[in-house]
Amino acid sequence: MIEKIVVIDDFISAPILIQSLAAHGVTAEVEVVDEIPAGRGIIALLVGPETTVLTNKHLDQLPDLRVLSATSAGDDHLPLQAAGARGLRVTRAAGYCTEEVADHALASILGLLRSTAALDAMVRTGRWDVTAAPPRRIAGTVLGIYGLGRVGTALAARARALGMTVLACGRSLSNSGELAASGVNAVELPELLQRSDVLSLHVPLTDQTRGLIDAAALAAMPPGSYLVNVARGELIDSAALGAALRSGHLAGAAIDVLPQEPPAPNDPILTFPNLVITPHAAWYSPEASAALARHVAADVAAVLAEPPFVDGRRGSR
Repeated sequence: MIEKIVVIDDFISAPILIQSLAAHGVTAEVEVVDEIPAGRGIIALLVGPETTVLTNKHLDQLPDLRVLSATSAGDDHLPLQAAGARGLRVTRAAGYCTEEVADHALASILGLLRSTAALDAMVRTGRWDVTAAPPRRIAGTVLGIYGLGRVGTALAARARALGMTVLACGRSLSNSGELAASGVNAVELPELLQRSDVLSLHVPLTDQTRGLIDAAALAAMPPGSYLVNVARGELIDSAALGAALRSGHLAGAAIDVLPQEPPAPNDPILTFPNLVITPHAAWYSPEASAALARHVAADVAAVLAEPPFVDGRRGSR
């Protein structure tokens, strides 16, 4: 039986992935496909976040599977509980695009504060009026970061270098003294919402964070504030976001992720005013694509080097 590694990801660099797997001594055949596979011989399945979400049924149709790999920093699109019950190892590519996502978040923040998209749109309709969407000063702006992991920390450093006041909230804020020494002030979520001129989201999607930014959270933010999301679309209640933008309570928002990607042509989110949408692009650069392939190859090779599970324990097949 030919062992296969199947990839469902249009953006990972397949040549670098294959080369990296070979460098780690993996001899399995690598196949890039568009649909979730089934059948014997597939020992590793690599799945991008925009792919149709895997279910328990898909795993049942892959009897030889040993490793399930998210070719992304998040693994919320994978059936983690079912995978664990089957003894599968699950990997994810944390950290490969930290710089890109932090840069994209910062670009979104600066674009909102300096009104670049709004002013460009006005010029193209014949309006030459800086006061119609007045740019704001960057230095002194209060940036609230929800989630201070790799990306949140990288964003905080960039913001501090520009003279912004940085507040942060999240599970990983264990040492407020160290944070303060780096120029970041740790606060609880209510204070983060109330004080942030710009709120940027950097947490994974979980049962606790789904719909976190709802109507109440948006109402707690200062009038004329901004929201940025480069994490997961489901963190925000889209209807509440639309209402906050239409009322003017939020001056604008920039999002790189949506609950449905790509959005349907009639998706109401496409009609929200003062909203900048990018197509889940925050992670991308040629350098990140190559780093992703190498990262995933190393993880998969490490798992395949271990003895497989037999009857709930590791051993030879």
